[in-house]
Amino acid sequence: MNNAVDTALIFAFLSFFHLWGGAAFGAGVRARRWLPVAWGLLVGATPFYFGIERVRVLGAWGGLIWQAGCSAAAALAVGLWMPRLRAQFLKDGTSALMAGTFIMAAGAALGALFFRSGSEALSVIVGGIAFMFGAMWFGSGLRQFRGR
Repeated sequence: MNNAVDTALIFAFLSFFHLWGGAAFGAGVRARRWLPVAWGLLVGATPFYFGIERVRVLGAWGGLIWQAGCSAAAALAVGLWMPRLRAQFLKDGTSALMAGTFIMAAGAALGALFFRSGSEALSVIVGGIAFMFGAMWFGSGLRQFRGR
């Protein structure tokens, strides 16, 4: 990922997650609710790995500064000036989406843990069941958004 165009495209794609996570973080801080804050950190801060890795390996700070700027701008904008968007992050359907995301992430981590310990079958069964349960929870949040 040393080509400037490739790097710009990757960080442009990751900006979506930083904006989304930063917006949830700002809405959660403003409303004093822990779930949007935690979810915003999960979605918005996880891609920071790429910026941190570029700093560590190449000494290139541009991507990390871009990522931090996107996250901070979204958090401030939603937390301070965008009440309708903030309200979207605080709906019941969004809470179900966020809970489902955490359950899916836990299922994936559990599956990876079992796989790393050498039990591929247990990894697929336990991790898969937890991930599917999280996906169903996520789907219930989508259903709540549709109003059915």
